[in-house]
Amino acid sequence: MSDSYMQDQAEQLAQHLRLTDGKSGHVEATADGFQVFIRKKWPGKLLASWDGMPVEWHLNVGTNKAANR
Repeated sequence: MSDSYMQDQAEQLAQHLRLTDGKSGHVEATADGFQVFIRKKWPGKLLASWDGMPVEWHLNVGTNKAANR
């Protein structure tokens, strides 16, 4: 898969998870799948995959990591 496709899918996953405020978390696309960084404990169900690629969750990360700074 191309990098632009994976980046687009990561943005769609972030929108699906409502991580668009730039503070609570973000999604990174990697060659192995997607990594989701969240500041707090996720209240809903953790997705195991998105678009056929695995999703790795990182909960309770620091503010700078959650904001992707």
